Amino acid sequence: MNSFLGWLERAVAVFNQANFWRSKCRVWGQTMATATFERWLYLRLHKLGRMGIEERATLAQLVRPGMTVIEVGGNLGLYTVLLSRLVGPTGRIISFEPDPDLYTLLRRNCEINKCVNVESHQLAAGSGPARLVLQKLIINSGDNHLGEGGSRLFRRAIETEVVALDQFLPSLCPDFIKIDVQGWEFEVLKGLRGLLLSNPATGIYFELWPSGLHRANCSVEVVAHWLRDMGFRLYNPHSKQPLDDAALVSLTSKLTGLKHTDLLAARNRDGSTPNNYPASSLPELLHRG
Repeated sequence: MNSFLGWLERAVAVFNQANFWRSKCRVWGQTMATATFERWLYLRLHKLGRMGIEERATLAQLVRPGMTVIEVGGNLGLYTVLLSRLVGPTGRIISFEPDPDLYTLLRRNCEINKCVNVESHQLAAGSGPARLVLQKLIINSGDNHLGEGGSRLFRRAIETEVVALDQFLPSLCPDFIKIDVQGWEFEVLKGLRGLLLSNPATGIYFELWPSGLHRANCSVEVVAHWLRDMGFRLYNPHSKQPLDDAALVSLTSKLTGLKHTDLLAARNRDGSTPNNYPASSLPELLHRG
């Protein structure tokens, strides 16, 4: 890195971490603390409705009181707090966030919002136990990711512990799993295989970002094939449309560069593949009666 780029990176880091950004913001009726400019901006964009509108509405439809939810990629806890409110006092959230700074904020935001039903872990999830490098982005911690790839500018590498969730939580019966890990989704899914085999009614809500998957040496086709082999059917959770191979190819072709979307994977209670999207509401398919 030349001297100018090194100076620029240091200047951006100082600006991003200035004490001025250590503040609180009301978002979705939640009081959220932040500590950097880029997370301050992230919260303001959610507050203004420029981010998260569809995700919030979909989660409000899918997640019901009493559910047990695994959240992989908790960030500063905006969605953790939302999920905590949706499952209520009889529900349970288990959240994973490997970035130490974000994890500190997640814990603080759960405390501020009195989320006593949240259990959090400063860990990454993957296909097996390991010590891996987390690429921590200085100007956008929402794009922190495991493994290599991406520009080396404005980032630093930190070692983090990785666990396979079916080994870390072997006796858990999750109703719902939310995954947002910037292309590392397939590794997380492989580490969930045991839990998914034991709990056929579990639904999975995950981010689909083809460029991120490619960065992690994976592809949309590999993820879709694995899920279908496990008996899942894929849906666009916003339009409620099932995604066959042709529909998935069409959707993926539109997700170039930084573009991404969310998908839902669901099975019937007996583990069989659903014929179509439930006529009433998806919680009837996901929620244990």
